Amino acid sequence: MASGGAAAMVFPGGADDNPGEARATVDGVTFERGAKLVLRPGTDRDLFDRMLDGRTATLERIYVGYDDRVYLAVTVDDDPGQELMRETGRYLFFFAGEVETT
Repeated sequence: MASGGAAAMVFPGGADDNPGEARATVDGVTFERGAKLVLRPGTDRDLFDRMLDGRTATLERIYVGYDDRVYLAVTVDDDPGQELMRETGRYLFFFAGEVETT
């Protein structure tokens, strides 16, 4: 920080830091970045995830874990903070069995 000045705001991470996979197929269903999904979190998920049941989301990133499990990183379409979440690389994560393709 410069003397007498304000520090520039820098967000850790971001949309381009780790783009993940372009597509992945899980149980015969192919997921591609940018696809629209309907969220269907299971009843074993916490209240915040279950409140998203039926909401439409955009698939922003696809990550494959060390155990070959596919993680779908999404932003919720009608969330007023969607663009901020996308710009800063802050996503909600779901598994293939917790979403429906549209």
